[in-house]
Amino acid sequence: MRSLKIASRASKLALVQSNYICNLLKNLSNNIEISIVEISTKGDRDKSDFLYKTDSMGFFTSEVENAILDGRADLAVHSLKDLPTACTEGLVVAAIPIRESVADALIASSQAASIAALPAGATVGTSSLRRISQLNRLRNDIKCVPLRGNVETRVSKVATGKVDAAVIACAGLNRLGLADKISAILPPQEFLPAPAQGALAIQIRTDDNELDELVSKLDDKKSRIAVEAERAILSSMHGGCSIPLGVYSQISGGNITIDAVISDVEGDKYIKRSKTANINDAKSCAEELAQELLTAGGREILDQIRNSRND
Repeated sequence: MRSLKIASRASKLALVQSNYICNLLKNLSNNIEISIVEISTKGDRDKSDFLYKTDSMGFFTSEVENAILDGRADLAVHSLKDLPTACTEGLVVAAIPIRESVADALIASSQAASIAALPAGATVGTSSLRRISQLNRLRNDIKCVPLRGNVETRVSKVATGKVDAAVIACAGLNRLGLADKISAILPPQEFLPAPAQGALAIQIRTDDNELDELVSKLDDKKSRIAVEAERAILSSMHGGCSIPLGVYSQISGGNITIDAVISDVEGDKYIKRSKTANINDAKSCAEELAQELLTAGGREILDQIRNSRND
């Protein structure tokens, strides 16, 4: 019997996700024992400000990856949107299971069933530049304020009146059994999610062929095609999770349709494009779409954000 160790962030959501994968693996084989190794990451320790003001590449993942590389763990479970697009040497994403909801959710202390229904001047908690830019485009009177911490903490800050509302990924709320806290699901075609939002990644060492054979059975082809297309756009932008980029891929039959948006913080320069291609051409379609965004003004938006971060 093989003993496996899963490296995981120590947050409740991360542990729920790791236990979910643990159970899927146990269903595949009766010949394994699995334990979870909890890892503290820089992103978990630093909750001081807007995420986009940080050097966020690997902010939630690098310490977890190190645990696989140094042998403390055999595999890791990540929220795929947190992983840098460049693969870490010696590691591979062996499986992307069926994706959860891609959408964002509005959590509001009032009866607001949409962003439009929030009170005038409402404070909305989020540390995501992507969300801030789209919120500002929809409502230039609301005030976006930093909101870090685990999902439960962010939900509680709405419930206790510290902020009027918050925008949080549906996937995390669903996985934690907090779907009843959702005031409104924001349609992903209109309020575009982060690249790979809602998807999990199972990462292993590249030389662990035996584990790869097992883990790869959890890979969902359609989910992988969709999220790899979204991450190809992010890669073309040379950005991490701290740039104002929203991407949403849909697969229908043999085709993929990708919607993508890049915007300045104020939501004034809002550049949105869409392309459809055969799923076999998903990556090239995504790369072409990224170049369209950059040419249409996205490059200037990114330059302004990077310059302001360096000031």
